[in-house]
Formats: sequence, C-alpha cells, structure tokens
Amino acid sequence: MKLYRLDRNILRISNNAQRFLGGLTSNTLDAPRNAFLNQHGRVIATFDQVKTGDDEFLIVVERFALEALMRHVKKFILLNKTIAEPAPVNVYFDLDASHTAGPDECKIAQKTGQMIITPKELTANVSDEEFTLFRLKNNIAVHGLDYTDELLLNVDEYEHVSYTKGCFLGQEPIAKVHNRSKPTWRLVVRCEDELTEGENLKMTSKSLDSQSGKIMGFVFIKNQAGIL
Repeated sequence: MKLYRLDRNILRISNNAQRFLGGLTSNTLDAPRNAFLNQHGRVIATFDQVKTGDDEFLIVVERFALEALMRHVKKFILLNKTIAEPAPVNVYFDLDASHTAGPDECKIAQKTGQMIITPKELTANVSDEEFTLFRLKNNIAVHGLDYTDELLLNVDEYEHVSYTKGCFLGQEPIAKVHNRSKPTWRLVVRCEDELTEGENLKMTSKSLDSQSGKIMGFVFIKNQAGIL
C-alpha cells in the first residue's frame, strides 16, 4: 500500500447542501471533482467531493483556497442557511488504490488511485518527491501550486465541469469558450527539453524522472485550435 498524507481542508456541507452546491458549482454532485468559479468562469477553488448523507457532502479543498472560498460563499451560506464546517478527519492519497475503506471512511476515485477520507491516522509511506512525480506522470495538477485563478477550461475542459447540469455561477463564459472556440491556454506536463526558455521559467512541480533522466513539470502552453 502506498499512501501520501494530503495537507488539505475538509469541509462538511449540510442543511440545503444540494441546493447550495448545485447552484454555485460547475459540475454535477455525483462527480468526484468540482469547482467554485467567479462570474467570469475563473477558478476560486477546485475540490474533491463525496456525498455522505441525504443532505450532507464532504469537500476537500486546498488550504491555499479556503479563505477566498469562504468569502465567496458567505452570502450564499446565509441565504440558504447552509452549514459549512471543518470536519475532524484526515485525507490521504492512495496511489495504488489498495486501501479498503471501512464503514467510517470515504473514498473518492482519482485519475489513478483514490483519495481516502478517514478519522483514523494511517501510515503514510510516500515522500513529497515521490508523490510529485506520481502527479506529473498521471496529470494531477494542484490548485495553488500549478494554477491559481485561471479560466477553468485552461486547466481542464472536462474534469471539473458539466455542460448539461444547468445554471451555475460562471456558466456563461465557460459555455461560450467550450461551444464557440477553445481555451486560450492548456495546462500540460512537459519535459524541460521540449520547452522554450520562457516556458521553462514558468514550469511548476518540477521533478527529475529517474527513468528518462529528464526534468519534467506542469506548464501552460498556448492552445492550438482543435487540440486539447
């Protein structure tokens, strides 16, 4: 079992949770990942989510984004009388998806592996360096590290958004870009020798791949029409 402990905030959303999240976020509530956007379709917070009750969700948010997120949702929380409170649990990334979740634990599927939310203290045996390389090889970017307030579709055009769910804050610019053109930029994983000097300076999550002997990382590159 390969576990990495994530330093993230876990919020319990309850009391009109479905109405609150459904009206503000860009994806359906049965999807593993979602996002809060501003009116221009730019990221305030991307997050992982899981339904834990008839009117309760747990959302996993980067610490970087928590303050801005709470400012963003404050009036909507008051209007909906929704409760958003810290949950006394831990969150781990299970790289090989070998952990079997117990009755008091939740799991959220990832591109590779799974996220485990648990009240228990599990044994983490994956280093920061190993996890960064894992993220790069599986195209798992981190909000606050690899992107901040980008247009959501520059980060990913499908992972955090549904084009059929109905209205949400920031929907109009997202729909226009998706339906009429393509995102101006796209976040990709590249090796240093594939990039210009300027692109190399903007690379994030840099890591040496021992197999290839090359340094790789995330970088935004100009999108070519029809290529994602």
